[in-house]
Amino acid sequence: MFNDVFLLQHSDELRIYDYFSREPLACVNLGEFVEIEPYGEYVTISGVLKKDSMTNKLYLCDRNDFICDVEYQMVYEKVCVHKNN
Repeated sequence: MFNDVFLLQHSDELRIYDYFSREPLACVNLGEFVEIEPYGEYVTISGVLKKDSMTNKLYLCDRNDFICDVEYQMVYEKVCVHKNN
């Protein structure tokens, strides 16, 4: 789990950076599960990372196939990445 982060899309991966130091913390690849908790929100955004073939934008798809857009260069309170084994 990472705290106080911002996210950037780089091709087929989502890159997680520390907000204060700007150091890279992790990369999330397509097909991996991510939980994102925004500041001041009670709802956690979560799902499998996928890519829209028309726009090339990454998004999260939850277990009910609901699409959750990821806002880039926004500071998030917490991000938890579940790597596939």
